[in-house]
Amino acid sequence: MKTLSLKIQHIEESQTLAFTRIVEKMKAAGIDVVSLNAGEPDFPTPPHVKMAAIQAIEENFTHYTANQGIPKLIAAIISKFAVDNDLHFEPSQILVSTGTKQAIFNALQAICNPGDEVVIPAPYWVSYPEMVKLADARPVIVPTTLESGFKMTPLQLRKAINTKTKALLLNSPSNPTGSMYSQGELEEFADIVEETGIFVISDEIYEKIVYDGPKHFSIGNIKQIRDQVITVNGVSKAYAMTGWRIGYLGASNQVAAAAAKVQSQVTSNANSIAQRAATVALSAPSNDVDTMVTEFKRRRDFLMGECAKIPGIEISKPKGAFYFFPSMKAFIGKRIDGERIKDDEDLCRFFLNDQQLVMVPGSAFGAKDHVRISFASSMKELEKAVQRLKEGCRKLHEGF
Repeated sequence: MKTLSLKIQHIEESQTLAFTRIVEKMKAAGIDVVSLNAGEPDFPTPPHVKMAAIQAIEENFTHYTANQGIPKLIAAIISKFAVDNDLHFEPSQILVSTGTKQAIFNALQAICNPGDEVVIPAPYWVSYPEMVKLADARPVIVPTTLESGFKMTPLQLRKAINTKTKALLLNSPSNPTGSMYSQGELEEFADIVEETGIFVISDEIYEKIVYDGPKHFSIGNIKQIRDQVITVNGVSKAYAMTGWRIGYLGASNQVAAAAAKVQSQVTSNANSIAQRAATVALSAPSNDVDTMVTEFKRRRDFLMGECAKIPGIEISKPKGAFYFFPSMKAFIGKRIDGERIKDDEDLCRFFLNDQQLVMVPGSAFGAKDHVRISFASSMKELEKAVQRLKEGCRKLHEGF
C-alpha cells in the first residue's frame, strides 16, 4: 500500500479537540469531570436566531446557495463591518465560509506559495501553525511573555520579517491569553506592514467579548494598509453559535476572489439554514451579547480572585475572550506519587487523573509551562473547579 501524505504526517491534531473527546468519554463513563477546556460560550443561541433557522427550514431553504453566501447575509456583514469596525466593503469583497477556521484556511491558501513564511505571535490559537503548513508555508513563531502582557512588540515583528514573509497572522482579543492590542500598538504594526508589503490576516472572532475599557480596534481600519488586511470574523463566540459554523472574511477584491476559488473546490457554500440564522444574529440588537459579556466578566473576576490566592500560579487579567493563561512553572519538576511532572502536559494529566479537572496544556498554544483555563462554564462549575485546582496545587506543593 502507498504511504500517506507527508504533509499530513507533519500536521499536529488539535489538542483542544483531543481534550474534548477525553471529556466526552469520561462523562459517558459517569465520571464527575469538571472541564475548563471549552472554547465556546455555555449560553444558548438566542431565540430569534433559532426561529430564523426554523423559518428557513419551513420555507424549504435547504438547497445550495451561491458559493460566496446569500445576498442578505453579505449585506448584514457589510453593515456590521461598517458600524462596528469602520471597515467599508463592496459585496464582491465578502466571503461566507463554514466557520472562521475555514475563512482563515481559505485566506492562507489564497496568498501563500511554497517557501513563504507567516509570522505568528505566541501564544497562538492551536490551528494557526498547522494551517500555515497546510498552505505549504512556514510558520515563524514570535514568543511573548506574561510580563509583556502576551503581546508582540513592533521590534519583534520587524525582526521576524524577511524577503520570504508573506503575512502576519494576528488574533486580538487573543485565544488563549485574552490579551488585546490597542489602536496605538496596531498603528505601529501598520507602519511595518506598509513598509514591507506583507498581508495581515486579522482574526477578530472575540471582538465583542471585551472588558474594562477600550473597545476592540480593527487593524484594517488603518487606511494605508487597508488592501493588505484580510479581516476574519464569525458568529460563533458573540452569538453562542459555535455549532452553526458560519464565519466570513472581508478583503481586497483580488484576495476575496482567490479565497472564494479555494472554497469553491473544498466545501462550496456554507450551510444554507445557518446563513439565514446568521443574518438575523448580525442584524439584531446586541442585548443578548451584552448580557453574555456581563456574565463572563463576573466569572472572570471570580476566577481571577480565587487563582490569585493559590501559591505558585502566576496570572494576568484577560482584556477579552474567555480564557486565563496562567504560568504554572512553579509546579514543573515536582514529584508526586513517584511520578515527576516534567512539563505542562504532565501537569494537565495530573489534574485530569487526580482531580478530574480538565485544562489544556500551554505547549499546544506555543507556550510551555502554562495552561489554558476557560471560564465559559457556569459559576457552579467554576466553584467546583477552583476547589479542585486548589487541592491539586496543594498536593503538588507537598511534593518534592
